[in-house]
Amino acid sequence: MDALKALSSLNFELKIMNAKNIQLANSSGYLFVRCYLSAGNNKRVRVDSREVSSNGDLSWNESFSLECKGANQSIDMITHGTIVLELRWRSNSIALFRRSQLVGRAEVSWRDAFESPNMEIKKWVMMESTKKGLKASSVCVGMKIEVPSSEDILIVSNLRN
Repeated sequence: MDALKALSSLNFELKIMNAKNIQLANSSGYLFVRCYLSAGNNKRVRVDSREVSSNGDLSWNESFSLECKGANQSIDMITHGTIVLELRWRSNSIALFRRSQLVGRAEVSWRDAFESPNMEIKKWVMMESTKKGLKASSVCVGMKIEVPSSEDILIVSNLRN
């Protein structure tokens, strides 16, 4: 039973909503958001959003979830960690290797969500541009942290016994 007390569980959700102020040299292509989520122990998980046309509506409305179970120390490391967001562009030309180019980059702290009411925020994140003199692009993200209910925790502990 002491081992169960030392374990914690949190659910993290990141929602990529939309983007604005995008300035591209070549607009015939696709934009996507690459996210690096901290997974503890100096590891991170890379997740890419779907691609949207850089000429169209720059909306993704796409969510990613990360369920964390572990020692309180591990959970603390994640809640004090950051999410790296990269706005990336990919040409729509057919090529053997479809590489993407970095348009902008930003970091967001899970702490912002952790310290907010209901542990949930929505914010526009200014991206650091890779090109000098361009207006900064922005990506709207939602972040949410949930603590499983005590009923969920009891169900998990009963399944383990």
